[in-house]
Amino acid sequence: MDSSSVRGDDSSGPEDPGDTTLAARLEELRSAIVQDPDPKSRVAHAATLELLDRSDRADTGGFPEVWGTFAGTAPGLIGEDGWAITVGTMANMIGLIHFAEPVDFLSISRLTKRYGHGKIAAVQTTVDDLLGTGPAMPVASRMAMILSLTGSIAEVLEESGLEKEEATEVAERCYQAGFWLVLTDVDPSTPGPLLRTPEEVASLYDHGGLPAWRGQVAIIASNPWAPYGNELKELALAADRPETVHAIEEAVKVYRSRFERRERELVAREIRQLVAMSGLSQREFAAMAGTSASRLSTYVNGLVTPSATMMVRIRRVSDLMQRRRSEGR
Repeated sequence: MDSSSVRGDDSSGPEDPGDTTLAARLEELRSAIVQDPDPKSRVAHAATLELLDRSDRADTGGFPEVWGTFAGTAPGLIGEDGWAITVGTMANMIGLIHFAEPVDFLSISRLTKRYGHGKIAAVQTTVDDLLGTGPAMPVASRMAMILSLTGSIAEVLEESGLEKEEATEVAERCYQAGFWLVLTDVDPSTPGPLLRTPEEVASLYDHGGLPAWRGQVAIIASNPWAPYGNELKELALAADRPETVHAIEEAVKVYRSRFERRERELVAREIRQLVAMSGLSQREFAAMAGTSASRLSTYVNGLVTPSATMMVRIRRVSDLMQRRRSEGR
C-alpha cells in the first residue's frame, strides 16, 4: 500500500513533523501520562510513550505525514473516558506503520493481552476517523496487513533477541489482533461482491482495504456453511495470498461456531417452553420422555443438544400433555 493510500483524501496535509507546535503537543501528552495515577492505564500509556520516545525520527520511516495529525488529535482526548486506551492504541498503530520495529509488535501483544482483542479492535476501528484519513480506513487496513505476516514478525522478534517460542507466541497474538480488527463491525446484511477469479482476490487484498475485506467476510457471516468460503479460499490460494487463505479458514470457523451457539440456545429455549406448556415438572417430563431428569436438565440449560429423535419425542410428550389438560384428564 503506497503512502497516498495511507494519507487518505485530505490534500491539506499535516503539520511539518519538525514544527515546534508538534513538539509542544507531544510534550503535553507526555505530561498527562506522567500525571495519570490509574494503574489500569499503564499498558496503554506505555504504548504511547514508546511512540513519543522515537519522535526524533518522525520525518523518517513509512508514515511521517500523520505525526502532526496525531499531535493535534491525541491531546484533545485527554480526560475523556478510556482516553489512555484510545491514545495508546492510536500510537501503536502509527508505530506499526511508521517503524514496524520489535517494540511495536510487543506493544500490540501487550495491549491485546491486557485489554482483550475485542476492546482493542473496537478502538482500532475508530482511529481513521480520529485521524481524518478517509473512509477507506487506510491506517487500520495497513496495520491489519502488517499483522498478518506472522512469519516475518516472528523473525524480526527473534533477531531482536527473543527466544523462538516467545517470538512465535507474540507473532500469533499480533495476527489475532489484525484478524479481530477485520471481523469488527462486519455486517452480514451488507455483503461485498462475489469474487470469481484469483486476480479479483489479489486486487481486493492488495488495494481494497478494510471495508472491502469486511464485505467478503459479511458473505461468509451470512451463511458460513455455504460453498463460497471454500471457493474464496481456493481463489486466494491460486492468487498466492496465503495470509488470506488462513483468514478465510478462521472466519468460517468463527461464524460456524457463532451459528451453532445460537442454534443451541434456540433449541434449549424451545425445550423450556415445551416443558412449561406441558404442565409437568422437569422430573415428571423426563420420565414421560424416557430420559433422566439430569439429562433433561442439560437440554433445558443448553449444555447438550438432544438428538433429532429425542427432540421429536419431547415435542410429542408436550403435545400429549397439553391435549390431556385441555380435555380435563
